[in-house]
Amino acid sequence: MDLSQLEAFLAVCRIRNFTKASEHLHISQSAVTARIKALENSVGKVLLIRDNRNVSLTQAGISFVPYAERMLRLFEESKVTLSEELENYIILSGPGSVWHYYYLQHILSFRRDHPKVAIKFLSYIDSSYMIRDLLLDGIVQVAIKYDPPEHPKVTRHLLFDDEIILVSTQLRETPISRGDFFQREYCHLEWGGPFPEWFTSIVGAGYVPIVQTDHSMIMLDMLLLGAGFGFLPRSIAQHYLDQQKLFQLQCELDTPIIKAYALYLTENAEDIRVRLGLEMLGWIGKVCLEVTYRRDFERFL
Repeated sequence: MDLSQLEAFLAVCRIRNFTKASEHLHISQSAVTARIKALENSVGKVLLIRDNRNVSLTQAGISFVPYAERMLRLFEESKVTLSEELENYIILSGPGSVWHYYYLQHILSFRRDHPKVAIKFLSYIDSSYMIRDLLLDGIVQVAIKYDPPEHPKVTRHLLFDDEIILVSTQLRETPISRGDFFQREYCHLEWGGPFPEWFTSIVGAGYVPIVQTDHSMIMLDMLLLGAGFGFLPRSIAQHYLDQQKLFQLQCELDTPIIKAYALYLTENAEDIRVRLGLEMLGWIGKVCLEVTYRRDFERFL
């Protein structure tokens, strides 16, 4: 198996046409066919079924696609890592809202302090994919996740707590109750950690919101435009609360606290890229400060 075989396979998977895939790759159609045949011989499975009009994936082909994508991604990341112009190259993953609202200034400050360290931070929707594949594959050195489950190969450090609050552009005289979540003014987003389970316990398993999005910035924009009310983490809402563009609403229910953790492979704890990533997130500095305080206290005793 070589990279050209993976590239040919993925091109056909995306385009579903051998002729157009060959044009995309700037090689002959026969070369595409030969590369895919060699790949199938290597893995010992038929990956694609081709007739006069259509190209379809076998079940083995469907299963193989994410592995092919990951192998190519690992190779591309390795080329950047080996660049002689850089001292280090770190990749972090986490929710887009965390990068935008919580760590953007950290990233900019880190760039000033480490001009020869390249940074790539990924935002995601499917957080389980980022943990299971990118972190465990070693592509991502540090991942951020709300309330992650324990994993035998992963170490986690608490970064911060974030309160989930109800906000709107208009104040309300009465507290929000369960029934209000069934009204057209409520805008919904499945925030991380314990929020989905908590919310389902309030509204029931069959609940369908009138308006729902999966993107924090779209949610924020809707609320700022007066679309109604909804939940936001305080880390996102506080700036707009201070400017009185949003107002916190009282709620009859105790809303949850979500906890953000930094995750990395335990075996890579001493990897400089992991330590640089934790430094950017403020964890290394926090540890050093705690050690200093502890030593000073012990010296005082």
